[in-house]
Parts: sequence; structure tokens; C-alpha cells
Amino acid sequence: MIMENKPTLANESNRQPQLYIIAAMSENRVIGNQNHLPWHLPDEWKNFKKITDGKPFLMGRTSFEAPDALHSSYRNVVLSSRAASEEKSDVAYVKDIPGALALLSEETEVFVLGGAAVFEQMLPLVQKLYLTIVHAELEGDAYFPVINQNEWELVTSDYHGIDDEHQYSFSMNVYERKMAD
Repeated sequence: MIMENKPTLANESNRQPQLYIIAAMSENRVIGNQNHLPWHLPDEWKNFKKITDGKPFLMGRTSFEAPDALHSSYRNVVLSSRAASEEKSDVAYVKDIPGALALLSEETEVFVLGGAAVFEQMLPLVQKLYLTIVHAELEGDAYFPVINQNEWELVTSDYHGIDDEHQYSFSMNVYERKMAD
């Protein structure tokens, strides 16, 4: 089912959730290759699951249908111009970002999972980035948008080295949007 964006009534709450992007990218900003992640980082996935557990996800249809996609056990809102192939209680399809945000307006936090076009559109709206940097230059066909470093403050960074389960080292970073002067 595809939901249409309804106009907001004057007496409805204008409360919006906190919007966060969560992603991993290589040093050359690659986030995907042929609709797959170009790395296998089990500890990064554990961190992802810990941060997002029980939270709603917003993502594009291609990201949602990717073979290695992670889905929310709570709620998934999928941007798509096509109707769902099957109905699921934890998945809603919407045509556009305003429709998605209207559908998610009662949530306190929403995690944006991509893909590249969704990240590009949502970046100006999010308050926080959970951005893992994979310390490698990799081949790919999907890229994370360029971030204006003047708009973001790095608040935490957790480095993970190469080991038997991780082919690449990586840093799990959290950035918060700087307040306007």
C-alpha cells in the first residue's frame, strides 16, 4: 500500500521526531556496490543494532530490498513510487519524504538508512549522523553525500582495527549538527 501525503490540520501537533542518519562509508564515500555493502564488519553491525534497536527506519525501496539490508523489528517506512508487493504490518510505503515524515510524526527518533538519494535529501533535515568510516578506498556505485564539516561536530569516535573477522579498520563516529550562530 502506498500512502498519500495528507494536509496537516491546524489543530494537529507539529511535533517532529529527531532525525538521524546511520551509515557506513569508505574513505572515498562509497556506501554500496551493486546493491550490496562492499565490506563485512560484524562489530559495526552489532553497534548498528544496539543503536537502532526498537526504532523506526526510513529508507528507499532499493535499500529496503537489498539482500544484506537490515530492517527494523518495530517499523519500516519505505520511499517508493511503486506499491508494495506484499503487505506487512511493520512496513509502510510512501511516495515522498513529506509523506514519510507525516507518517513518522509521532515517533521520538527516526533512523534514515539510505540509499544515496535518500541520504542526499535527508542530510539537511537530520540532527545527528552515526557515520562509520571504513578505512579503505573501495570500488562502488553508490556514494554518501559530501558533508560540510563546518555544519557538524564530531562528538565520539570509536576506532576498530583489522582482525580475523574484519578485513578493514573502521571508526564509528557520531556527529551532531552545530547550532546556528
